[in-house]
Amino acid sequence: MSKPLIDRGFACPKYVQNNFKKQLTSPCYFEILLAHTVTIEQKQKHMRTKTLLIAAAALAVSAGISMAQTYSQNVVGYVNVSCPAVTYVLLSNPLDDGTNTTTSLGQALPNKSTIQIWNGTGFTSSQKAGGVWTPDLSIPVGTGFFVSAKTATNITFVGTVVAPSGGSATNVNAFPAGTYELVGAQIPVAGDLNDTTLNLGPTLPNKSTVQVYTGSGFTSSQKAGGVWTPNLTLTVGQGVFVSSKTATNWVQYAPF
Repeated sequence: MSKPLIDRGFACPKYVQNNFKKQLTSPCYFEILLAHTVTIEQKQKHMRTKTLLIAAAALAVSAGISMAQTYSQNVVGYVNVSCPAVTYVLLSNPLDDGTNTTTSLGQALPNKSTIQIWNGTGFTSSQKAGGVWTPDLSIPVGTGFFVSAKTATNITFVGTVVAPSGGSATNVNAFPAGTYELVGAQIPVAGDLNDTTLNLGPTLPNKSTVQVYTGSGFTSSQKAGGVWTPNLTLTVGQGVFVSSKTATNWVQYAPF
């Protein structure tokens, strides 16, 4: 079983600190953008991206969701993220873009940027040089990863929700017993650890742990007697470390 490192009041998987030489800094700001602005802001993107945006807008219309409701319910066709320069932020892939790799998700990041994927004992790193990501890592929906942008950058996740209306995600985040997994919500919703739509906290058994990156370390929450202390809140596109007491599947259902 992976054991957390206790340091100055917070707990984090020991490999997180051991595999980063630079101090990680604050998470980037998440902004949920409205469907009607999609075609204006994405004119410079390639045809596949335009197609996905149209599909996302159609999804919102077919669900009968107003713009205000789209914001409050966190149902999105794309998610915009602002990342500061040369600082690590912890993200997750909230939408299926059809490829889900460092090349597709990191296309807006400048050269000399870095993406790091947790492999269970440390991090696998990919760097961008000459417009090419090497290696081109797979980042499936619901996978968490660290990003360091060379210059301040906006990243836009564009894609489809991996669940039919009212149905469950086509894949689940499977948690082995007692090991740390770096994950995020497979359906783009926000909520706290008691939220039944996000469904992370209710899924995990007692004696499980969730660790949220704060900018200088991790805030740890444990479940005991069915209660999470503290009750942390997760945003759309945020990555978190999870250690489940027993093997568990995190299943989410589309709330629209």
